[in-house]
Amino acid sequence: MNKRKITIGSTLMLLMLAVVSTFNITFFVASEYYNARLGNFEELESEYEKFSEVSSIVDKYFVGEYDKEEMMDAALKGYINGMGDQWSSYLTEEEYQAVLEQREGTYAGVGITISASADGQTYTVTAVAEDGPAEKAGIQVLDQLVAVDGESIAGMSYDDLNNKVHGEPGSQVVLTILRDGRQTEYAIEREEVQTSGVKAQMLDGNIGLIRIESFSTNVDQEFSQKLQQLLDEGAQGLVFDVRFNPGGFVEVLVNMLDELLPKGTIISIADKDGNSTNYTSDEEQVELPMAVLTNEYSISAAEFFAACLQEYDVATVVGEHTLGKGYAQSLIPLSDGGALNISTSRYYTPKGVSLAGVGIQPDEEVEMAPEKLANFYTLQPEEDDQLQAALETLRQQIARS
Repeated sequence: MNKRKITIGSTLMLLMLAVVSTFNITFFVASEYYNARLGNFEELESEYEKFSEVSSIVDKYFVGEYDKEEMMDAALKGYINGMGDQWSSYLTEEEYQAVLEQREGTYAGVGITISASADGQTYTVTAVAEDGPAEKAGIQVLDQLVAVDGESIAGMSYDDLNNKVHGEPGSQVVLTILRDGRQTEYAIEREEVQTSGVKAQMLDGNIGLIRIESFSTNVDQEFSQKLQQLLDEGAQGLVFDVRFNPGGFVEVLVNMLDELLPKGTIISIADKDGNSTNYTSDEEQVELPMAVLTNEYSISAAEFFAACLQEYDVATVVGEHTLGKGYAQSLIPLSDGGALNISTSRYYTPKGVSLAGVGIQPDEEVEMAPEKLANFYTLQPEEDDQLQAALETLRQQIARS
């Protein structure tokens, strides 16, 4: 066998070629990286130059008075609003603190819950706190909110609107309400408002009714207590009412559903990069005939509560089609004390379905007359057509069991 000798010179030449090749590859990768960074920098520089140009013109020519800090807040609000996502917003320090208070279940306001339409262009009063300032002033469920303190709410984000309605206890806010084609202004003094999470009662036929007002902090604990109370009283069926429910926290939703579902996926959440988090339930579950009441004002966690029970075939959904909110928001603090509340995740039902822009279709579609909707919170059970339809469904299931 012939053996070829490799000289020292050849070895050095090969090493030099390897070094050159490595350098070229490294240089190419680094160039691509820095060119991309440079492109981003140039894009940002262009944006800041435009902002600086506008600021300079205002400083030089504007004859009125203005506050630079207020202008910056307005600019940041406009920047976030420009994304076209009605659920995202920029919050000032004061607004951020108000949101934190509201999420804890206590806040200073007038005692109303506001829900946005699917296109985010109109806002409807979907709940009025009993004995709260708004109820005393005469505001009703299904009133359309047109303006706050004379400022039109057209194009206003959901968080911005809520923050304008809330404020210091004892301060006054003027709400312009549209009802039956007529606009009326209501001057209301803000008070400390304590929101209720869960209400429960036993109806005829030993069917328990649980109304879930929201999925806010500690509502899951209240839900568990009320559920056990009905079970101890001998409930043979359960109706969960999430009509006019604006949603809340995923963890609260999961804890509540865990008591009602068999072992399996409850909800999955995926971020922008596709990273997914799955929430699951254990084997323990309540095994009774169940129904869920929904309407177009059942939003976010309220929709997923109904969708999960529907997909596992453990509850019948009765009522109306839901809004279709499929994004989860994160509240991200900023260095100046403010915060961004922006959509950071998409969430999916146990079967991997996104409800964004779709909502859920009831198993039994039952509409409610406008005059009954307007008096929703004072309806007696026998006057509630959707509840009666759900009760009839459960009675039939109980009779067959």
